[in-house]
Amino acid sequence: MEVIKAVKFKYFGDFDQLFRDFREMVEFCIDKALELNITSYAKLRKAAYDKWKQKWYPKYHTHYCHSACKIATAILKNFRKRRKKGLTDKEKPEVKGKFVKLEEMLFKFEGDKVRVVLSPRNFLTINLIVGKHQEKFVNAWKNGELDVGEVIIKKDYIVIPFKKSVKLTGTGTIMAVDVNEKNITYTIASKDAKEIIKTVRLDIYKVKRIHDEHSKKRQRIQEKLSKKPKVMKKVLIKYKGREKRRIENLLHCASKFILRDALKFSSEIVLENLKNLRNSINKRNKKLRRRLNRWNFRKLQFFIEYKAKWGRLSVSYVKAHGTSSFCPICGSKLSPNGQRLLKCKKCGYEGDRDVIATLNLLRKSGCAEIRSPRKLPDEVWLIKPDGTGELLKVYRNYLKLLKLPWERTELVYI
Repeated sequence: MEVIKAVKFKYFGDFDQLFRDFREMVEFCIDKALELNITSYAKLRKAAYDKWKQKWYPKYHTHYCHSACKIATAILKNFRKRRKKGLTDKEKPEVKGKFVKLEEMLFKFEGDKVRVVLSPRNFLTINLIVGKHQEKFVNAWKNGELDVGEVIIKKDYIVIPFKKSVKLTGTGTIMAVDVNEKNITYTIASKDAKEIIKTVRLDIYKVKRIHDEHSKKRQRIQEKLSKKPKVMKKVLIKYKGREKRRIENLLHCASKFILRDALKFSSEIVLENLKNLRNSINKRNKKLRRRLNRWNFRKLQFFIEYKAKWGRLSVSYVKAHGTSSFCPICGSKLSPNGQRLLKCKKCGYEGDRDVIATLNLLRKSGCAEIRSPRKLPDEVWLIKPDGTGELLKVYRNYLKLLKLPWERTELVYI
């Protein structure tokens, strides 16, 4: 399997003219596709090539036509889906942002710089800023361990995807990960389910707090700058980017923590298939709908998946239906038993709902009967924005309340 990891590089230079021209190319391809009702990349490239060449060649290499057609096809596919669902009433999609996507024929990566082909025998050199994180990938590329895919140039940075072929592994253990709004709970067990190695909860309440803080900020900005729409738009974009960066930082820290255990036990990772969850969320009341639509469940799963595959671990998805409402021992319906605890009236099993969800994910993934089910997480860790994980000692009181043993564990930094 080929796995890809995209790495951002900052660079020197101003390429506004290139951005404007490429945007015009994409808009030209979109208009051509709508005019001829074309949905495929190959048909669009064939239909647009001659007129594109008359307009932009020899200023730009003809492979820019191929890149523009790919981008136009992807934009139109998403636009048609949105229009079918009634989410937009526009006649055609808008091309936003300043960017250029380059096929492998249009550039040459040289470690600390990228040579871009503008037209035959006409090159543009982009000098890259290589930090410690980027240096690891550059060195691996120089040693022949990694290849480079299609590059995307944006206003502030350039995205270089590094590729490698891996053989996915996953020996005798399996990790089931349950993603929730305020926490992530995972259980590692042997594939025959004879032994449950550990159950861990990661507290990511800070993610929800950041969303709530920025929601209130947006409301105040809209009230204060309602008579200055241009200023308001600029300020909202600024805070939107800040919120996104803060959230992604926390999710990267959490996924890194999970992968540390997965690599340690060489686990196959099992995630919930939450496809179409947004559709069911949007049927709820306004307050709940607004809150749950800010939940970054898919982004977190994406981070876990690509990091796992990069580390040669296999990832699979199972149906999420009923994972938090049925008993992992006998399969009966569970009843609430105070706070986040659930109890089975048939077999008497009682446990935390998130732990139960991970046990049910193990069963759905093909594990045999679970012989040593957990009732509560063995450890609870707080994920901090500075990239560290702190073991919550206050959780000891909760365990004492339920008369369960507590093993003191040293703080581990991730």
